[in-house]
Amino acid sequence: MTKCWEFKLKLKKKTIKTFVYSDDGKDIASRFPNNKITNIKEIKDPLKDVAWDGWKSKDKKKYV
Repeated sequence: MTKCWEFKLKLKKKTIKTFVYSDDGKDIASRFPNNKITNIKEIKDPLKDVAWDGWKSKDKKKYV
């Protein structure tokens, strides 16, 4: 089951806090080979309630 992981990613000029999806969190550092990864921890999915699949019901048109 895919889980959400938060971590700090050190870039050339700054460090950011971000997240990715991974099954066990062990492959996160390998995704960013030229950057330093620290403070990896599992978190609740911040996009769980806002995910959008691109589908919505069509608006009904009423002709007079």
